[in-house]
Amino acid sequence: MTDLKKFKQLLKDTFEQELKKHGFNGTGGKYRTKPNNHFIYTVNIQADKNGGCCCVELGVYIDFIPNPLGAHVPFNKVSSYDCDFRWRLSDLEDEDLWWSYGETEIEALENIGHMTETFVEYGLQYFGSFINFPECLTSISAEDIEQRNKNVKRLGDVLTDTRLALVISRVHLQVNNNEQAISFATWAINRIGDKIVGSALIPEFNEIINKATAVKRLQ
Repeated sequence: MTDLKKFKQLLKDTFEQELKKHGFNGTGGKYRTKPNNHFIYTVNIQADKNGGCCCVELGVYIDFIPNPLGAHVPFNKVSSYDCDFRWRLSDLEDEDLWWSYGETEIEALENIGHMTETFVEYGLQYFGSFINFPECLTSISAEDIEQRNKNVKRLGDVLTDTRLALVISRVHLQVNNNEQAISFATWAINRIGDKIVGSALIPEFNEIINKATAVKRLQ
């Protein structure tokens, strides 16, 4: 049976070559693009904890926003696990796919071929939701988040309401949409209210409000 190490080696002539066509660099199951209009696209091969198969984790990192743990990651080390926006590659609407390493090298290559085809058809479509900066994010309203409608679902396996609001308010602040930055941050603080969940983000929302307010005063 093919193991993970051998499977990753077999990615070189098919999957990795397709990624390179679309600006990805990397090897061994970890790939990323260079920053382009503030977006870094990432692809990670994620092994099943029980062995025998893997899935493909896609991520979108915004180069001026820290990762979910609050760290600013060097651009050449960003992985899907640093991204707020993530999605497991699939050709199904509500289910991710896992590819077997195969019993033989031929079977492994067949599975990698299907993985590559799925990436071209569906993975690139997902990354296509993150092209027009900042409009692809600033076009999202608080109402969209509350309803979890298609404007939000296109972002992938969506983060919590408050984390999404934090990202969007930071984007508004970055592009000097100060009123909108304040509005989103205020909405999120009110939504958190007295709940413990999300309360750790309140200082970050207050920081956004203070920065946006200060810029407004100078204008």
